[in-house]
Amino acid sequence: MAGRPSDTEILEAVEAHAGRRGVAGRLTDPGAAALTWTILLDFRIVRSLETRGERPMREPGSRDDIANRPTYTVLDSHPVPPPDGPEQARSRLLVREGSLDEERCADCDGGTNKCGPCRGRGVLDCPRFVDCPVCEAGPDACWECEGTGRPRSRKPPRPRAGTSAADRAARVRCARCRIDDVACPKCRGRRQLDCPDCRKSGQVECTACSGTKRVTHPECRGTGRFTVWTEGWIRHTPHRARERRPGRADLRRATGNTGDWHENVLRRTTDKLPDDLDESDEALIAPHLTPRKNEVARRATLRRLPLAQVRVHADPHRDYFAFPSRTGIEVVSRPTSERVRYFAAVASPRSRWSW
Repeated sequence: MAGRPSDTEILEAVEAHAGRRGVAGRLTDPGAAALTWTILLDFRIVRSLETRGERPMREPGSRDDIANRPTYTVLDSHPVPPPDGPEQARSRLLVREGSLDEERCADCDGGTNKCGPCRGRGVLDCPRFVDCPVCEAGPDACWECEGTGRPRSRKPPRPRAGTSAADRAARVRCARCRIDDVACPKCRGRRQLDCPDCRKSGQVECTACSGTKRVTHPECRGTGRFTVWTEGWIRHTPHRARERRPGRADLRRATGNTGDWHENVLRRTTDKLPDDLDESDEALIAPHLTPRKNEVARRATLRRLPLAQVRVHADPHRDYFAFPSRTGIEVVSRPTSERVRYFAAVASPRSRWSW
């Protein structure tokens, strides 16, 4: 792989890093260190898949925008360029040639129909009178005649039990029996009031048609006609896949931030993978490169970083990891996996009581 440091360069960089930690010795000497290589891998592919279809369309009114759409004869063979980038979702709407037409709405008369709630009269029936909200059209309308106009006696009326002086003072002359200080002040003993909506006329304007006697036909939206056509649609939809070999979890931030990853971009189905991949890498990636049905564009990005693991015999409890960075060779050290497991076992509650 281009850009991969030599074993000697790696050992010299690890030697300098270990020396700052107090570990002496030349790692390039035989038997001083053991070095193994691995490849960190990040593969991503996004491909654009195309689907096509037809459907009958019917929209209210005259649609000038439909007339301005591109037309086609045979949808399957209609040429459409792929999107500039496979990650773009795109939809194209077409009109089959000769299918665009207008038809009259059969369920209305020029876009309107007779109003149903008022039956085309423009008005609705309304009660001429409403119950008095104060006495509720009951006996309290008048303490003497109870709203009938026939007083019970010609003696002065007696206030009802439980009424206060203020209530008695609020009573007025009854409009029916003509006796003073006995009637409801709102209806004056009549029990009812003139309807405030129709003003005693018995009719109010229809709210559905606003008095016009006709309403707009909702299906054709008042146009009285429909535009009909056969619509063809072509969609480009992105589909993504990914494979990773990120390595140890405690190294991912260091390698991701400073590592000099080598990148290859494959844009055609005939593009080949780099020759320096091993068989396991190819087996991981190759299935994703198989062309899919209706694939019209793709971009596959393969990023790789060589990572060297160095075990220094003079420092047996730490592993050193080295990889190319943008400024040279980066070296980080971590406790060995055996050391991590040992301390985990010591720290567990079960191990403290095992004696």
